[in-house]
Amino acid sequence: MDSNATLLLLWPEASIVSLGAHSAANSSSEEPPHLNSDFVQTIVIGFVLLLLILFTVIGNLFVILAILLERDLRSRPQYYLIFSLAVADLLVGLIVTPLYAWSTVLQAWQLGVALCDFWISVDVLVCTSSILHLVAIALDRYWSVTDVSYVQNRTPRRIFIMLAIIWILSLLISLAPIFGWKDSEFVTRVMEEKVCLMSQQISYQVFSTASAFYIPLIAIICVYYKIMRAAKRRFKRERDRRTVINRDPPKYAAVSGAPAPPPPRVLTHEATKTTIVSPNGVSVEFKTVKTSESSQDSTASEDERTPIKLNGNALVETKLDVQAAAKTSICSAMTKSTASKHWRLLAHASKQKHKKRSSKENAESRRERKAWRTLAIITGTFVACWTPFFLVSLYRPICGCKIPVVLESVTAWLGYLNSALNPIIYTVFSMDMRVAFQKILKRMCFIQKF
Repeated sequence: MDSNATLLLLWPEASIVSLGAHSAANSSSEEPPHLNSDFVQTIVIGFVLLLLILFTVIGNLFVILAILLERDLRSRPQYYLIFSLAVADLLVGLIVTPLYAWSTVLQAWQLGVALCDFWISVDVLVCTSSILHLVAIALDRYWSVTDVSYVQNRTPRRIFIMLAIIWILSLLISLAPIFGWKDSEFVTRVMEEKVCLMSQQISYQVFSTASAFYIPLIAIICVYYKIMRAAKRRFKRERDRRTVINRDPPKYAAVSGAPAPPPPRVLTHEATKTTIVSPNGVSVEFKTVKTSESSQDSTASEDERTPIKLNGNALVETKLDVQAAAKTSICSAMTKSTASKHWRLLAHASKQKHKKRSSKENAESRRERKAWRTLAIITGTFVACWTPFFLVSLYRPICGCKIPVVLESVTAWLGYLNSALNPIIYTVFSMDMRVAFQKILKRMCFIQKF
């Protein structure tokens, strides 16, 4: 008897156990391989973050190239602000977001303390600079709207001073933790918890969040509110001026393109009578009328003899009476159809004038709505992107609690999304930038052909 038969006799249950194990092994070997759901989720997140990074880099690179290649844009100092903003957002796409995307996919910081310190410094530097650029652009627009002489005083030197203030202030905020304004648990947090966070010291967080976001946020809202008030007053003045012109037209305005009638004329007459007796005894009485015509532009006079009586019988009227009779006959000769056509022309001209005025008012309303919409998009995008991140950043050190990883990642990526949207918001509403983008795309297509 072999060993297997002996085992079955001594322990019958062993056969059941062995058969179950054998069947389980066979079923596991026959089960088709499948992908882990966590792995698929990681791939999807990585792909979305890669698209965001590429979008940030390409968009800001286009802005930089457009300003560098187009002489018309380089010659305008206000585009220096757009150029510097694009540089800051480009650094976000090249340095900040790739490292954070790697730690987001791995769900841990695996790059060490030194690189974490460097990444935080660059992150605070370029993100703060990007936000402060938005404040500078808002101020530049406000001054150009409210100050008539600002356009002439907007020199490159003035813009460079603004840019120097922006980058110096951003650098001070970012380097403060390196020079000692850092909490004592920074190294432990990076090495053991695998989390790379900026200094969680409450005083630094209050200083950095207020300087980098809360104060700029209040400034942007106030400045754009004042811009809209100034623009609304300007729109109202233009509407009132058109209303006055339409209500009180010129006294001799032309109708349907016809020339304006001449100014009124003043006629003065001097008449003398002369009687001549012919050889056959017929007397003819002549009246000499001297007519003087005066107007605002010219004066005219004429002398003429008009026979008015023959042997005491009226034959011919004076020239003035002849002209009046001619006018009367012309007016009476107008048919009803001619008068109707005349009134139709007047009604059509009035209708066209009203339609033109309505179209001007509609265009003005559209321009006002577009201005409101542009400022709402600028302010709303900034608030929606950065407010969650800075609320979490300020709440974390105050409460001393741990924020969920998902919330940390979502709020941070919302802030980085602002750097991807800035090239659209601050250039798509500019006709000059759109033309520059089209030229760049045409050059790229031309190079690809050859």
